[in-house]
Amino acid sequence: MTGELNFAWAREIVGVLYRGGVTEVEVAPGSRSAPLVLAVRSFPGIHARVHLDERSAAFFALGYGRRSGRPAAVVTTSGTAVANLLPAVVEADASDVPVIIVTADRPGRLRGADAPQTIDQPGIFGPRLRFEADLPVPEPDALPHAGRIASEALGSAVGPPAGPVHLNVPFDKPLHPSSPAGVEVGDERASSSAPGSAPERGSPGQPDDAVERGAARVADRLAAARRPILVAGPSSAPDAEGPALAEFAERLRIPLLADSLSGARFTARARRAAPARLPVCGAYDHYLRDPAVVERLAPDLILRTGRTPTSVALETTLERWRDAAQVVIDAGRRPKDHQRLADDYVRAPAGPVLARVAASASGAPADPWRTLWSRAEAAAWSAVEEAAGDPANEGAYAAAVLGALPSDATLFVASSMPVRDLDTYCRPASREVRVLANRGANGIDGTVSSVLGCAAGGAGPVVGLLGDLAFYHDMNGLLAARDLELNVVLVLVDNDGGGIFHMLPIRAFEPAFTPYFATPHGLDFRHAARLYDIRFRDVHGPAQLAEAVAAAVRRPGTEIVRVRTDRETNRRRHEGVREEAARRAATALGLAADR
Repeated sequence: MTGELNFAWAREIVGVLYRGGVTEVEVAPGSRSAPLVLAVRSFPGIHARVHLDERSAAFFALGYGRRSGRPAAVVTTSGTAVANLLPAVVEADASDVPVIIVTADRPGRLRGADAPQTIDQPGIFGPRLRFEADLPVPEPDALPHAGRIASEALGSAVGPPAGPVHLNVPFDKPLHPSSPAGVEVGDERASSSAPGSAPERGSPGQPDDAVERGAARVADRLAAARRPILVAGPSSAPDAEGPALAEFAERLRIPLLADSLSGARFTARARRAAPARLPVCGAYDHYLRDPAVVERLAPDLILRTGRTPTSVALETTLERWRDAAQVVIDAGRRPKDHQRLADDYVRAPAGPVLARVAASASGAPADPWRTLWSRAEAAAWSAVEEAAGDPANEGAYAAAVLGALPSDATLFVASSMPVRDLDTYCRPASREVRVLANRGANGIDGTVSSVLGCAAGGAGPVVGLLGDLAFYHDMNGLLAARDLELNVVLVLVDNDGGGIFHMLPIRAFEPAFTPYFATPHGLDFRHAARLYDIRFRDVHGPAQLAEAVAAAVRRPGTEIVRVRTDRETNRRRHEGVREEAARRAATALGLAADR
């Protein structure tokens, strides 16, 4: 019978994923996906969560995969439900995060024939997938074929490079078996199955000779350099890559410009390094805006890892340093050189390559080169840290949150201003914590769901730092907070609109600026907290925020802590800190004693 065959077909697919280590499934309700949902529920070892919004479901899976390194599956019905998954697929592709998309569909004969809730689902995600399959309608003799396709999808999701995959699964009616018997949890067939161990993303997966050749090329460049630097951008695997970058910089005494999302800024190794001897740099966004400083600190070799730096000043400066040789070290699917500055592109994982170089290297750059960077950093941070208690500066709140986290915590930061504030106001190694963000495509959508999914993907509390627009974009994601096992604190920096636009020249274009760019909304988010039965607290000032976060991470469940700021005042405070930090850095470099 069709219903029984549909269930067996769906169970073959889900069973292969489960035995391959997939134990987290996000389910968005619908009719056509009934066989898949029943199959998921028949495996007691699968943790299935229901999300009423498909977009939230996909971003929850993204957060899970980003934190755990293992893929979660997303199950949806047909039609526009599938289209709602696109933003998360885009981010998963751009940041190499494993996600398995499983969409139910109508049979092929109903496509393009005015059948309800039917769209062209195959190919809907375009070239963003690591693997895609439009399965046939279930056939009794083809169950192993469905299993082989599911197995191939799982292998492609974990990579390398990791990323999203799509299984489109058509079903004919009747969708489910004629009787509930045999599909309930505890079914004998289900209990005999046990999950395997899914490989985690971030495994180099590169032939040893590729790493060896890459290391040789980097070593040759270093041998000829007198003023090298290492620029570590946001990493897709910060836990694996960050410590290796910090160790390389320490052993070779090379200044490391470590993005807050690189995994290299907040490490034990960075904390142990003596700043006077080995700067792990993080204040560069302030002083690299001064042309004289940029010229004084010009390197002759730039080693680059990760994606484009969060710092616009650093991104711009890389173009100004065109005379330096630039080497990109990356094994990802997409090139990491949109400015087309690389003289050499080493297609191998950065961590193993630099570890090989460090193991065989002898000698180091001259002390004066390291000293220049150390002086600039120390001077700039002295200005930044003087603003640490300023309640009108949103950067002070980012630093307060980081300082309040326990060592086992994860900080998930939203795009727009929060990630920039973390990058410019949080000193290297001030805390040894994991920092994550959706910075593949740099969108603010899905942030709440990603934070909650991140908590589901690993032990320890998770703190999300986000602005009011990112919070508004994904209020539906708060439904997942009903799982009290998720220990999450959402720090909401509420400036009633798009504060980042105040940092751009468009702010001068009133009267268009306020309604079309700053977009004040006038919403009081305490009502959203009440709707979802989430604890909510208003605090004032960085010190009170730090106290609130430190207390909240020790409590189970989800809590929202809000600080309110003014967009224009925040802009002026940012500019004041930036100017003073740049002035002190320039003075420390002997460029202008009276600045």
